[in-house]
Amino acid sequence: MVRAPSEWRAQIRREVLDQEIECLRELPHSVWVDLLRAPMTRRATGRDGEAYRLKVAAARAARGSDHVRVTVTLQTALLRRSLMRASFVITPDNRFVD
Repeated sequence: MVRAPSEWRAQIRREVLDQEIECLRELPHSVWVDLLRAPMTRRATGRDGEAYRLKVAAARAARGSDHVRVTVTLQTALLRRSLMRASFVITPDNRFVD
């Protein structure tokens, strides 16, 4: 069975996003506390050869909490249109909360 082009692109985008999340989960809580002030952007290329822009933002998971929610948004490189988003929460002792 042949997949529709949009389904194939969605799978590639999900792969790019999942790879980025996997890499970012290796960073300790202290790094994310430093990034609370300003988001960062990265570029990635999918296996389709298309360039994507990844916006990585950190914010307190809840008011007064030491937990940090890291949100990664996959965007097209040129239009900066949001395509997909994923996040995780990390605690001060470097554990992940669902």
